[in-house]
Amino acid sequence: MKKNILSTLLLFCFSLCVQADDEIVDLWKIREQNTIQAPSATQREVDNAFKFIDLYQLERIPGEGVTGVPLFEKAEITVAWARKLGTIVRSLAFAVEDKQRHSRAKFDLFMDYLFQEQAIERIQPFRYSQYTDVRKIPSDFLSALEVCDSLQQAKLIAGVKQLIEFERTALTVEELRIETNSDYIFNVLPHLFVCALHNPDEAEAVKDLKALSHFISNCTEYTPGGKDILKPDGSGFHHKSHYTGYMYSYKSWVEYMNKLKGTTFRIDKEAYYRMRKAVVSCYIMASRSTSDDNRFYANSMAGRHPFSGMTPSFTQKLFEQLIEVGGDVEGQEIDKELASYYNYFFLKKRYKNVPDVDLSGFYSFNYSPAGIYRHKNWVATMRCPTTKFWGSEIYNKTNRLGRYQAHGTLEVVYDGTIQNSGYPRVPKAKNGGWDWNVVPGATTVHYSSWKEMMPNKNAKDRFDQYALTTNFSGALSWGDCGVFAAAFDQGDSWGKERFEPTNLTFCKSVFAFDGVLVALGTGISAQGNYANDRMTATNLFQSVLSPKSKELVVDGQEVKEGNSLFMSDSANGHWLVTPNGTGYYLPAGNDSLVVKYGEQSSPASSGQEELTTLTAAKAYLNHGVKPLNKNYCFMVVPDVTPVEMGEKVKQLQESGTLFDIKATEDSIHVIKHKPSNTIAYALFVPAKALNYGVLRSTSSELLLMERLNNRGEELEITMCNPNLRPQAHKKYGWVATPTEVSLLLDGVWKLGEGQDQKDGLILSNTSSQTVVKAVLKEGFSLSLNLERSKFKCC
Repeated sequence: MKKNILSTLLLFCFSLCVQADDEIVDLWKIREQNTIQAPSATQREVDNAFKFIDLYQLERIPGEGVTGVPLFEKAEITVAWARKLGTIVRSLAFAVEDKQRHSRAKFDLFMDYLFQEQAIERIQPFRYSQYTDVRKIPSDFLSALEVCDSLQQAKLIAGVKQLIEFERTALTVEELRIETNSDYIFNVLPHLFVCALHNPDEAEAVKDLKALSHFISNCTEYTPGGKDILKPDGSGFHHKSHYTGYMYSYKSWVEYMNKLKGTTFRIDKEAYYRMRKAVVSCYIMASRSTSDDNRFYANSMAGRHPFSGMTPSFTQKLFEQLIEVGGDVEGQEIDKELASYYNYFFLKKRYKNVPDVDLSGFYSFNYSPAGIYRHKNWVATMRCPTTKFWGSEIYNKTNRLGRYQAHGTLEVVYDGTIQNSGYPRVPKAKNGGWDWNVVPGATTVHYSSWKEMMPNKNAKDRFDQYALTTNFSGALSWGDCGVFAAAFDQGDSWGKERFEPTNLTFCKSVFAFDGVLVALGTGISAQGNYANDRMTATNLFQSVLSPKSKELVVDGQEVKEGNSLFMSDSANGHWLVTPNGTGYYLPAGNDSLVVKYGEQSSPASSGQEELTTLTAAKAYLNHGVKPLNKNYCFMVVPDVTPVEMGEKVKQLQESGTLFDIKATEDSIHVIKHKPSNTIAYALFVPAKALNYGVLRSTSSELLLMERLNNRGEELEITMCNPNLRPQAHKKYGWVATPTEVSLLLDGVWKLGEGQDQKDGLILSNTSSQTVVKAVLKEGFSLSLNLERSKFKCC
């Protein structure tokens, strides 16, 4: 017995030794691939560093250390002083590397003084949004490692580790759900890596690399509420909302995942899958391109940088690295699934032996909240704010006119240059000439004064555009089709009132099938003390003209530049094709259609008074001044010629061929897609007495799609509640809470063969109906396959 115990202990110790040996080998492998970078400086910086030492009379006194004129009067060293100290360290290190006279003595003197005074440790904490300081100051200090002896290296790394809060790498997952920060990931990961990798104590270096690997992995855990960074639907957060523009943090993240691959310090497999989902989500939301250029999101996702903030920052090279990281954690050469996505997104066959994929279809991102419809060479994006997710972010001299940036928008973005989508391609500082009232798909109160469109009528005051009380906004995906819907009421305050209230409200939905988007709007109202020259409109499109623009066609006739058309509703409705090839069909019964094609002038998004003039085509439905309970219906057909659109309109006009609009009440939008026998519902409130398909009632607001087979024996249902039901939370600000929903279905149904029994799912029957009780979480969909029961309930 004792022999067995001893053998086990010896085997365990041997395995630990082998593991430790592997870790040391991997440590040196990573070191060889990531050597310490030699310092660089100008001769002027070196001369100034020498003068600084003389000015402060630094000298070494045996038994007393380094003395001189005190550099620091207070315990905490300011960031301004930290910049100066970092520059001096880097400059002296360069002088040593350059073998300049007396440089070694001066370098050792100054470093000993910093260590003696614990100067690096005393630097005041960084604000991680101050990118230049956070990236440069630690880098300046660490650049001296190349010329330090091992004792100096240990002391220097210890100081910088405290400065950059290396202890964060030891935080638990639960702690990181509160502490994880996009700016920290982007700016500080390079310093964490250098400090861990180049510690002269090998055991300490191994320990720190393990901690760093776990930190990189743990930061991919999904965070609740508005906390940074990753959310379970694949979106990335910063500034308390989905913010694609800040997801350049993925660049650092993946770069350092890549540096650890092929070693015992590799990231966790589940962390990789979360990171992969986040990166793929960024690309799902954008158009395709063969390179990092000409790949764009809709402007509704540009944050506070309209038009200039529409490009994913995650590069082709990093995508390739992530494919290798995935292969490493899976024990393969590459992640073949991600390689297939790469071939699709970059329109090339870099990876030969992987399946071809077509990612056309409908995608929901209810932490955005957005619906994305990909089809052929275009991407349609639908988006609207809630009380927790802003639609636009307005800063000092930044995005001053962007209030309507995501006001229930429907934007079509094409592959190729930004002009292909009708957006202006101009520098950020000069992006005037766009009509900031006419955001495609949005319902807006049109301002007649650019000054009054800015928060507090100035170019400085902050504003984030939230809904006032509504949280029902988002999408339901069913593979190649889907629905987006939003109930919205206008918020006019940010801390205090920033705009004269318009009390704008609407319910809108978009149903996407077979490359066509059916847009419905009800309950459009706007009331208040604002000027009577502000109409409320639902905007169809705005297209800035470019050399590649084609003709604007209305009802089959080309419209010449300089013309404006005002058309009342008619028995036949109207159809249009924009200069960038997007078709619109408006059935009879809409409010008056306004079409304009000519020059327009507006200020840049900075709010400057100077106006820029551009030529643009635009159209909107005029709901009048201060309307009550207006509605609309139109259909969008992207990538179409006038001839093709004329034929499509004939199909759309023929009753029962493609779509049957079942309901356009204020709180219920329902359509039927005839070819697939799919009925899609946007139910903005609980509903009873429904009679459009199998669904009879629901106890909750809901997005739902149902599909009954031809024999009426099999029923497919998918549903979600995009309302995350946010509840206040001390740690996270707010958290999503589940929706418990009860559906009443016509007929006696049971779970189909192979259907999993979902948590919280209960089916019960009467003699002629079925009650389905389910729990919906985090905006995710629940799909059911049901079979008609052959036995009636007694």
